[in-house]
Amino acid sequence: MDLSSILTEDKKIACFVGTSKNGTSFIVNHMAEVLSESGVTTAILDTTQNRNSYYVYTDNQEELRKAATNSINNLINGQANGIQVNKNLSVYTPLPGEGSQIDRAGEILKTLVENYSVVLIDCDFKTPVAYFSYAQEIYLIQSLDVLTIQPLTAFLNELKAKQVLEERKLRIILNKFEKLRGISDKLIIGGMSSYNDPEMSYMVELFDKNLIRYITIPFDEQVYVNYLEGLINCQLSLKGYPKHIIQILTELASMIHPIDIGKGKKKDGGYIPPALNNNNNGFTPSINSTLEQMRKY
Repeated sequence: MDLSSILTEDKKIACFVGTSKNGTSFIVNHMAEVLSESGVTTAILDTTQNRNSYYVYTDNQEELRKAATNSINNLINGQANGIQVNKNLSVYTPLPGEGSQIDRAGEILKTLVENYSVVLIDCDFKTPVAYFSYAQEIYLIQSLDVLTIQPLTAFLNELKAKQVLEERKLRIILNKFEKLRGISDKLIIGGMSSYNDPEMSYMVELFDKNLIRYITIPFDEQVYVNYLEGLINCQLSLKGYPKHIIQILTELASMIHPIDIGKGKKKDGGYIPPALNNNNNGFTPSINSTLEQMRKY
């Protein structure tokens, strides 16, 4: 299905994918929170096997479970009726263990794009390839756990073999980043840039490690604790997060879709949080460097 006629400049389809436990759902949920709270109509589409969104957003309420049960069929039939989280945010997720209808990517995305400004797709390595083809941006979520790089690059190599992997779409989010001796963001990105056959018999370059757009989110214990509490209570919020983490999440959200919060100013089509408009923003030099790297593109 050709979506080009409805994918106008103010519409965005973004896929988020990474190896399990690297924080893909964390990123998707918080991008949805920032965007929707800033007035951007946003939809989360969960295409993963785990269906984390089903458990987080149904809140053990029968009415919400029914909404989730019917949400994908509704999209296929042209109706945007999902789990209404707030005024600007809705969630669409099949039931855990089901998902044959999720393969109808064109019909599903057509309805979502017609009704929302931003569609955030929570993906895994079993997500139908069509979603990555339709997406304008693909965010690769990676932590410092180097053992999770190989499965991700193997998946990207599959996309490349199917002629779906377009380098211009790729972005990297280095999540839960810590300073380690001899380990830098460039080193991790370099490891992600190529697929190496387990027997080391051949190597495939996936993207240019020197040109890829990326952003770094440092590990913060308080954020981790607050997020776990939010999952337990089925109520996700940025309340209690350190200021520098909120600034980075806001910066990332503005890369996905231009937003304007408080006294922030638009620059090159993207929102710049107030604290980023001067040199005394409280960020470490490495974080400032990664933010500047993202702004250049």
